[in-house]
Amino acid sequence: MTDEVRVEKLGFLEYAIERVVLAAGGSQEHARCVAQAIGFAHIQGKLNQGLGVYEVLDLALGVGVLDMAATPEVIEEGPAWAVVDGKGSSGYYALNIMADIAIEKARSSGIAIVYGGNHNDAGSFAAYVYKAFEQDMMAIASNNTPPLAAPFGGMENVLSCPPFDSIVPSGEEPPIWASLKFGEFYDADISEAVLHNKPMKGKWLIDPLTGEATDDARPYAQPYEGYGRVWGYSCAGQIETPRTYALNLWNEAMTAIVNPLGIPANEISDTDDFQRALKEGTKATTTVGGSYYLCINPAMFGPIDAVKARADSFVGAVRNCKPRPGQRIRIPGETAYRNLKNNSEEIEVLTNHWQPFFENIAGKYGLTEEGIRADFTALEKTD
Repeated sequence: MTDEVRVEKLGFLEYAIERVVLAAGGSQEHARCVAQAIGFAHIQGKLNQGLGVYEVLDLALGVGVLDMAATPEVIEEGPAWAVVDGKGSSGYYALNIMADIAIEKARSSGIAIVYGGNHNDAGSFAAYVYKAFEQDMMAIASNNTPPLAAPFGGMENVLSCPPFDSIVPSGEEPPIWASLKFGEFYDADISEAVLHNKPMKGKWLIDPLTGEATDDARPYAQPYEGYGRVWGYSCAGQIETPRTYALNLWNEAMTAIVNPLGIPANEISDTDDFQRALKEGTKATTTVGGSYYLCINPAMFGPIDAVKARADSFVGAVRNCKPRPGQRIRIPGETAYRNLKNNSEEIEVLTNHWQPFFENIAGKYGLTEEGIRADFTALEKTD
């Protein structure tokens, strides 16, 4: 561990998030959805999708596009599909509702898809697809984002850098679990590189004047006052390979083009729009244009035990492949899965996310880390 991270109790982190959501006008259910999804990202080790992502909700509140008191609603549905209007709520709330609907419909239909729109950020999608995994089902889910990446070969941001998760039932082995993004970086990578004085992990920053690519974020970073994760940036984002580019475009089609409530990434407010909205009171869109949750119930097509056996056999074959010298075979999502199975009670949090949450965000509601911790400790003693 370095001074970039601190170790905290998962229970305290989730309790603190719940307190802030409630103070911001959210319901107990809304607070639970936000806290559990952010906590889940920490269990995964996806620290940039952890506590710092609450800053996106705080930003959305600040520009008036998030309604913490709203409850997402189903506006259309059929036997194997539904459309959920987020009503301006958070994506954490909307995606939990979408996941529950898709899972329930897939029990009888075999496959079900739920589209969502008019909601804000949902963070990491791991927690939502894991709900299907717990029911021996497969899930695929994502949303689009503000324009954070340029098309392959371009130098202007018109594409999302979307989160994407997919998981498949398994038996004794870790599941086949893809938890990634269809772009090379987003704002959190910029802020982390600058705050910790290190280069980006690749030459993905495209200078807006020359078109040259660099790994030095400092000339382009645009800090948001009081935030440690959510920053703007003046450069374009390089998509490194045509494969990622194709997946990015495919995902945009799923989230916003075939989605009846969808707004494509190029029509979502960008970082400059959000800055103007904060400083000048101008209008902005929600931070998400659209989302989807696809659930597949393999038990409708054959014995679920056979599916799990095939999954375990395949993962075992991958794991036992002869490694290159000095290398080992990694199974994506394996560490997160082991942490979940072990009921890990401690998690790591980036230090540049911790202070802004408690001092800038919680402080708006008269809450302090010390006060929240004292209340949490008192609750622990009564349990």
